[in-house]
Amino acid sequence: MGFVVKLAFFLLISIMLSGELVQAHDMKIASVDAGKIFSHWDYTIRFEDKVVNLRKSIDAKDKERIAAIKRLIQKQRDLSAKYQEAQGKISGEQKAGMDESYKNLGREIKALQRDRLDYKKREMNRLKEMEQSTSQLILKRIHEAVQVFAKQHNYDMVIESKGETTANLPFFLHLEGAVDITDTIIMQLNQSNQPNPNQ
Repeated sequence: MGFVVKLAFFLLISIMLSGELVQAHDMKIASVDAGKIFSHWDYTIRFEDKVVNLRKSIDAKDKERIAAIKRLIQKQRDLSAKYQEAQGKISGEQKAGMDESYKNLGREIKALQRDRLDYKKREMNRLKEMEQSTSQLILKRIHEAVQVFAKQHNYDMVIESKGETTANLPFFLHLEGAVDITDTIIMQLNQSNQPNPNQ
């Protein structure tokens, strides 16, 4: 997918919902796969489509700018060839005029090249900022949805099933009795009122 975000899984690890300390065997525990929710939420899918389209638009405009620069470079080359052919056949005034035209084309090419690079850098930075802020929004909404569901169904703890330790091992190699609520959260998010990523 075009929209790649490193999920902060720790946001969903160990959501403690009970105000009292309870023994582990008395706890009601659920597990959730935040990555699956992230990738299957309709809002995320629509936003990924938007990002893909924005990238295509940036690339298309960049290609247009490159084509315009190439046309000027060719025009400058043609002028240089014409100048070489006319050696000894043109007046000093004509030579000076061709010289000035050649320099003007060079200045225009450099200006367009700077403008092209500035444009692409600016637009890619904007896109990156939008991806980051939207990923934070998505994670926040997922976190809130899990909390609400867990409270409504009296879960004491919700574990992020795909969270890993620094040794790249799951936090929990085995968790007996935990109910996976991932698909339920996806369904609830997709049925809820969602912000429009195209606005």
